[in-house]
Parts: sequence; structure tokens; C-alpha cells
Amino acid sequence: MSYRLTNIEKWKDLWFSDLSLHAKLLFFYFVENCDNAGFFEVNKKFMLFHTGLTEEQLMEAGTELKKSYIKSHDGTKLWFKNFLKYQKKLPLNSANNVHKQIIHLIHENLSDEKKFKGNAVINYLLPTDLQVGRIVRKKKEVSEENNTEPIPTIKTQKFIKPSAEEVFEYMVEKEFEFAKIESEKFINFFESKGWKVGKNAMKSWKSAVANWIINFYDRHKIDTTKKSKLEVIEESHALNENIDWNEVYKESTNE
Repeated sequence: MSYRLTNIEKWKDLWFSDLSLHAKLLFFYFVENCDNAGFFEVNKKFMLFHTGLTEEQLMEAGTELKKSYIKSHDGTKLWFKNFLKYQKKLPLNSANNVHKQIIHLIHENLSDEKKFKGNAVINYLLPTDLQVGRIVRKKKEVSEENNTEPIPTIKTQKFIKPSAEEVFEYMVEKEFEFAKIESEKFINFFESKGWKVGKNAMKSWKSAVANWIINFYDRHKIDTTKKSKLEVIEESHALNENIDWNEVYKESTNE
């Protein structure tokens, strides 16, 4: 029997709370039936049977959940974006036996032209040295005399500009409470700059987002230092120690 972790905070998430009952049901069905890397093989017959939804209800629920997954090129598989994060499997470690299976599943799907080949979002989750297309070996130029091994060369990954949705989701992942409006500003700003940082072409949009958030806090002089539970309790006691609670309860009684 296999088990899955669940994030109870999703009930406070506006996106999740606004889903219809059918969409919530389908979401749980996906999460509980995808493989350990978050890939789900679409089988409409089974989905209709297991969920009890009609074909029309299934289509509508799937449309509502569109933001939560990426569909394969041939439409036969879905990959759920935050599955590995909420299963506490990130970052992936090739030395971890559990992670080895996940890495294998990701490689399997990225190598299939009909599935997710070339998907930068999924590829980025792999350890750097295992990312698909990162290491390219030269053609053999080995003479029979010296039997020299081919020299690996690093292929520079082409920058792919993010969508507004990807920026928003990454800001939410960074627990940035102004993600909705600032993700749109981020996209508009760098679109106008031709996706350049200064005079240089942008290499990592996630690094740019992280700097954007830091600059936002600096400009608005927002203190991001989190207080410990002890500090919160001490402040609470300091605020309340001079209150005459007998007077407070007296006034409440008189009302």
C-alpha cells in the first residue's frame, strides 16, 4: 500500500477554494493516482468510472484544474507542477534511493518526443549534472592508437522566457503576498527590456524574480524578518501586563 502527503494549507488557497466540488474531487483523484514523479496517464474510461462524474462534468473539472498541470505533447499524460514539492521530495538527490526512481521517471518522459521532451520546467527539477541536454559529447575522434575517451562539453541552455502564470506560481512558492500584481509588472517590465538585465541577456528568470521580490521589500521598507514564537509571546505579555483586567471585565458586564 502506498501513501501520499497532503498540504492542508490548500484549503486557504483562493485558487483551490474557488474550485467546484467536481474539480476538487478530480484534483484528489489525480494526486492519489499519479506516479511518484507526478505524471498521470490519462484514461477517460477509468476516470469516469472511479469518480462517478459524467463526461461533461469531467471536461469542465479538468478545465478548472488547467493551471495545476502540464499536458504532454500527445495529450496522453499530465504532469502536476507542485506534486514533488508537496510530497517533500525536492530538491532531488541522485544518491537517495527513493529519488532515483523519480529521476528515472522524469528522464523517461523527457526523452519521449510524444511526452514532455524539451520541457524546461520539468528538466529544471533534476540535479544539474543529470538535466537532459546539459552534457553533450563530441563525435568520436579517437584513433586506434591512443584509445582516447571523448571529451564532454557543456551545452549552454537556451533561455526560455516565462509565462505570467509561471512567474506568479514561483512568487507564490516564495511566499510573496503581492504575487498577483507584481508577477504582471515583472512580465511587462522585462518584455519592454527585451528580457535583458542591464545590457546582458537574461540567463535565469527565477533569479530575476528573487531579486525583484528583494527590491520590492527594500523600496517599500518592509521588514521581512520573521519573529520566533518566543518573541511573539514576549511582545504579547509586554502589551498586556499594564492592563487592569478587572476594569475590562467590569465594563463588559455593565454593557
